Amino acid sequence: MLRQQLVGLSLIPPSIFGFISNWTIVIIVIRYRNLHRSFAILTATIAFFYALGSTFDLFFVSPMIILNINFLKEYSGICGVFSILSYDSTTQFHVVVSINRLIAVFAPLSYNTFFNPRTTKFLIGFIIFLSAIVVSTYLLAVDCRFSFIDDRWTFLITGSDKCEFFGWSMFLGKNLFLSVVNLILHIITFARVLSLKKLVSSHSDWHSQDSLFSPDEVPRLTFGQTIFMSIEIIAYIFPARNIEQDYITFLCSIFLWSTVHAAEGVITLIYNSEIRRKLRKRKKSYRISATKVELPH
Repeated sequence: MLRQQLVGLSLIPPSIFGFISNWTIVIIVIRYRNLHRSFAILTATIAFFYALGSTFDLFFVSPMIILNINFLKEYSGICGVFSILSYDSTTQFHVVVSINRLIAVFAPLSYNTFFNPRTTKFLIGFIIFLSAIVVSTYLLAVDCRFSFIDDRWTFLITGSDKCEFFGWSMFLGKNLFLSVVNLILHIITFARVLSLKKLVSSHSDWHSQDSLFSPDEVPRLTFGQTIFMSIEIIAYIFPARNIEQDYITFLCSIFLWSTVHAAEGVITLIYNSEIRRKLRKRKKSYRISATKVELPH
């Protein structure tokens, strides 16, 4: 029991970091209208799903494991529906963001043609709708579940052999392919930016005004997210159902996903100048307000 509690407690730190960082990104982008642009909208959408996932890990999964709450385990399949929908959607959103950066670097003059707020919102709705159809087919038509398995300390696909095949082909296999494509796009963008930085001193010829990152920050953002995308692929190549040790299963699934969500949120807050600037501005306004309140005393 103590071992299980320690495993549950280890999930709290990455969940807290993911909860704070990703919800902060969502709130900042929604609050400031000058951030309502294509890249910012996509960034906030991914952060929104990551924030919900971190909230789920912090207030559902962690207490369920630490306190061994059977009621939560019994109904974990309901939360598993959202987990599949969220993970399937965010994988596709990452590919869209990678294409967004690729066009901003290789074809800046055509950027607004492909990515503007209207088309971006339509694309987001389409991806969510498509993922919802896939998840509904998997859960209703094939009659499968994605729920917490007590003796493995993780969420696994349960049901018939048909569920295993459908789960691999529609989720694991597809998302593995998209993750590899995303990684390749990140590397191409990263290499292109480095070559441009060496050839030209001014980046105005390729930097898109609609982009939320500055030229100097593209390498750091792209490199950091490329690293974590590579780590995320491990979860697909070595699925949890093939691991016998319960704590290894936990580390390679729930803990790994939560850590990646937190890391991407923190990287965005650190290296995204626009979001960081708005965050500092908000903190400064709070300090000014607090000073005004204290002046009469």
